[in-house]
Amino acid sequence: MKKIIFILSVILGTVALYAQSLNSSKRSEALSKSSLIETAKNVAMTYGPAYVAYFKSANVSDIQVFQKEDYGDSFPEIKKQIGRKYYTVTFTYDSTSVKFAFDYAAKVSIWEDTGEPLDVIFGNGMGRNFLFLNFKEQTNHSAKKRMKVAPGLIEEVPLQTEKEPENIWN
Repeated sequence: MKKIIFILSVILGTVALYAQSLNSSKRSEALSKSSLIETAKNVAMTYGPAYVAYFKSANVSDIQVFQKEDYGDSFPEIKKQIGRKYYTVTFTYDSTSVKFAFDYAAKVSIWEDTGEPLDVIFGNGMGRNFLFLNFKEQTNHSAKKRMKVAPGLIEEVPLQTEKEPENIWN
């Protein structure tokens, strides 16, 4: 009888470990580099479509931890995010063809645990955060799939470029 209980315990333990490994492999597939870039691009196309044409390449950061200094902690919606992990996808641009106020065309932060966007900031410094209303609540669709948003539903970030100072001495 003890042998049967021991064998059943070993089998159940093995099954539990196998199920856990399947779950973790699904999570790593869900947040692959390409899916992070795709989600970030969908967010950028929704809120700042004029910037997408200037995207040169996408860089995915290492995992970061949301801290009080990122947004402050004066609201409970922000306080409960402290300690959550996220990635940042930064879209670079060709600075010889256009100049933005920052060294990127767009920067999108994505939560590690859900794959949903935290915020988006464009090259002019303007952007949106999704701390009070998430992306789906603001647009009526998921950030993981590109869908056209009904006109007037959201306010897009306007394209603003920096002008190079003119050389008056030549």
